[in-house]
Amino acid sequence: MSDFPTEGTPPFINRRLSISEWRQYVAGYSFGSLAPSRLVLHHTWRPTQAQWAGLSSMRAIQRYYAGKGWTAGPHIFAAPDGIWLATPMSEVGIHAGLGNGSLAQGWYSIGLEMVGDFNQARPQGPVWSYALAAMGELSRRLAIAPRRLISLHRDYTSTKSCPGWSVTKDWVWASVDAYLSHVTPPPPPPPDPGGISPQDEALLERLLEETYRQRAGSQGYNPAWAFHQYAVENGLGAPMAPSTTILEGGQRYDFQPFARDTLYTEVPNWGDVRLLSKLLGGSIPPAGLGRRLLDETYKAGGATFRPDWAFHQFAVINRLGPPVGRSGTITVDGRQYACQAFAADTLYNLVPDWGDVRMLSRLANTTSPAEARLREALLAVTYGQAGQTYHPDWAFHQLARGYAIGAPLSGSYQITQDGTAYALQVYALDTLYNVVPRWSDVQRMSFLAAR
Repeated sequence: MSDFPTEGTPPFINRRLSISEWRQYVAGYSFGSLAPSRLVLHHTWRPTQAQWAGLSSMRAIQRYYAGKGWTAGPHIFAAPDGIWLATPMSEVGIHAGLGNGSLAQGWYSIGLEMVGDFNQARPQGPVWSYALAAMGELSRRLAIAPRRLISLHRDYTSTKSCPGWSVTKDWVWASVDAYLSHVTPPPPPPPDPGGISPQDEALLERLLEETYRQRAGSQGYNPAWAFHQYAVENGLGAPMAPSTTILEGGQRYDFQPFARDTLYTEVPNWGDVRLLSKLLGGSIPPAGLGRRLLDETYKAGGATFRPDWAFHQFAVINRLGPPVGRSGTITVDGRQYACQAFAADTLYNLVPDWGDVRMLSRLANTTSPAEARLREALLAVTYGQAGQTYHPDWAFHQLARGYAIGAPLSGSYQITQDGTAYALQVYALDTLYNVVPRWSDVQRMSFLAAR
């Protein structure tokens, strides 16, 4: 059957179906040349079931996605009042990062959101009935057994509890098997003991949002985006610009520069994340996609890529990201140095030894008084080129030097999360924070993500 029409941005169907209507819809659905082979189960967390307001909630979710630059979303919402259709099931959605899939790789997944927060208690009542019907009928239509079809959002990332720690795959699979066989499901197993706690997950997402909004603006952090998930899981640091679409060689590509690399994918293969560094292979091409992405990466840092400049050659080879300011010179102990701050490190050389490029991070723990003076001068330049002021007596700045976490992307400021005040400062390779007023007890966001 042809699908229902979509509306708005990202395109959502925004139509509610009963279980009997859903069965009929799925049984006759035309997926086109490639059918989905996986289903990823989620929970909305917010809105909760009590906050759900039908079409108003669907359109509010759609507006939220649009505000963050999403071009698609999940496919289905199992809500208290029915099964709501969002992104058409014949299209690759955005909901699980690398679990979104890729037409180029020959697979994609259906994203199913259960309305509610299921970290403490399993879904039940209408929401679970609609979720079971959604999973069961898709399993039947695709002829894929539940344990081969269904996965959880947290299977694709270590930073999410989604669809809630109370939801386990064994329980979901057994429940869908029972639905298909028209028998009573077995008793549920104990809840998953879980990895990251809901409290840490909420704090991590807030810190990631603060980190991403510094250079990505209103797009902020999107845990369902493969770029963002890949960057967090692989320690690529903060984004240096929003995700953008370009046309090159007749193909459309999404790309986003991060502190350690630029990620890109051919549209709409959202889960097929690729690295610019691998495309370049240690060389600087004169033209083509690699050169276009390299030029766009530097443009995001407010600079023009100069393939004949030693700093730029060195930064590309060593994956230092785009510059955060213009090159300049400083004089320390009567010697003149050229320097430029990049996302992941600051490069310098003694004038006129242009080919002898060195990294500021190598001076972090020096015991030489002369090198320490040079280090402090370069740190002052780094903060200045990034639009900040260096305070050598501040705990954040002292630790950032030792951790070698790149250029600052923000000043120090405070936020409140779950009633607790935190001070934080965003750097290109990590974000430092502490509970106010425990100024010396500085924590790293990357450690929270690795729990």
